[in-house]
Amino acid sequence: MSTPRRPSLVNRALSTPPPTPNLSSSTAMNTPIKQQTYHSTSHLTPPTSPRDSRLSPTNTDIATYSPTPQSQTLSTDQKLRHGHLEPLHTDILSTTSRQPPPASEALECPFKIEILKDDRGRDAYFGSGAWSIVLKATTHKKQQNSPTTQFGHGGLSRTITPPHSPIQTNPILVAVKKPNRRDATEILRSEAKTLGYLQTLPDSERFVVPFYGVIDHSTLVLGAIPYSLEDHIRKRASEQASNWTSTEPVLGSTTCWLDLAHKLTTALAWLHTEAGVVHGDLKPGNVLLSPVPSSSNNQPDPESSFPYAPILTDFSSSQLLPTPQTPHPPLTPNTLSAITREYTAPELLSSSVLRDPSSTATRATDVFSLAVTLLVAATGQLLVYPGSVFQRQAMATQGWGVLGLVRNGDGGLRVPRGGVVERVLESAVRRRPEERVDAEECVRLVERVAGGVNGVEAGRL
Repeated sequence: MSTPRRPSLVNRALSTPPPTPNLSSSTAMNTPIKQQTYHSTSHLTPPTSPRDSRLSPTNTDIATYSPTPQSQTLSTDQKLRHGHLEPLHTDILSTTSRQPPPASEALECPFKIEILKDDRGRDAYFGSGAWSIVLKATTHKKQQNSPTTQFGHGGLSRTITPPHSPIQTNPILVAVKKPNRRDATEILRSEAKTLGYLQTLPDSERFVVPFYGVIDHSTLVLGAIPYSLEDHIRKRASEQASNWTSTEPVLGSTTCWLDLAHKLTTALAWLHTEAGVVHGDLKPGNVLLSPVPSSSNNQPDPESSFPYAPILTDFSSSQLLPTPQTPHPPLTPNTLSAITREYTAPELLSSSVLRDPSSTATRATDVFSLAVTLLVAATGQLLVYPGSVFQRQAMATQGWGVLGLVRNGDGGLRVPRGGVVERVLESAVRRRPEERVDAEECVRLVERVAGGVNGVEAGRL
């Protein structure tokens, strides 16, 4: 299979990429001291319906976050009747035409931000990655222009008052994503354009992190959702550390895992089909979790349904797909040097591709990465493979055998041969990219498997 090629900003193909960043939290929310105030330099009109970055939770942060009105429309697609699954149904994918490609410049953030401090007086941050650091910040309204006076004939004067802007509520807490190295500036600018484009699409608030605009062209202001799938898997794995012989998924039950699988595959199908975007770096740390709102009469059962809505974040490796209207979309800088190998499709890890700085991710590699993410949500092993870092990266180059390889490590009992996890994922991790199912077929596959689980004991994989 030929791999799409493009010019590259950096050539770090042979360097070992960092693992999924260890996210750090702080107690900065208790002492929001004004440290840095950013003023936008652009004169463009800010976006009207904004949307975040990879973040790490603290108890304070999770309590602070409240779902947006859009996220309150989310509901669990999976139904239980007498302890059994009913088939899932997907109705969000349509055949509507894709929107225009991203603008040449991202829009400026419509409010001021102030970086918060932790209890040691340092910048409070959610986490960091290969290209950026994500800081915690609070927001303030921009100062309105004061009335001006004009002099007319005969010395008469009149006061001109600027028109009032529409009433807009600023978020209390935001995530500020800044480049942490010189060659990351262009990468974050490209990410800002992609996020600005995605927010114009229907249903984007269901699947994509909130984006409020940029400051100084390469600093992104994102919604603060301080809990990720990586955090949730780590938490659940810790709670079940003494139950390592269990055949149930780390998330709690088969139906809960299938609900997550349905939500994630639906999000990726929307990204590929409706938005025409390849994510390029799917992994648990790049999936944020927004609590699913519930009424007093309908409390979600975490054992039978996944109680969060997954939100995709970190589009620094994303790539626009060609369309008849845009056969040659703008190319994004190459970021393959910073991928997490254990979650990466094996065709991107071959020596020829790693030496080629113009290589990029595809829809097929996205599907593979999503499958590994779901596999980890079943096993609880964020490192994916057993062994040392060199052994894991060597196994990643033969990732088409990931289902068999994980059975030799901790959590392997949770992925029995012929079980639900294997039936859902085996067609998404095939060796040849053209033989893998696409994201839409993944959604239908999850629905078929979920419909057939009625004859399987609840909670068994």
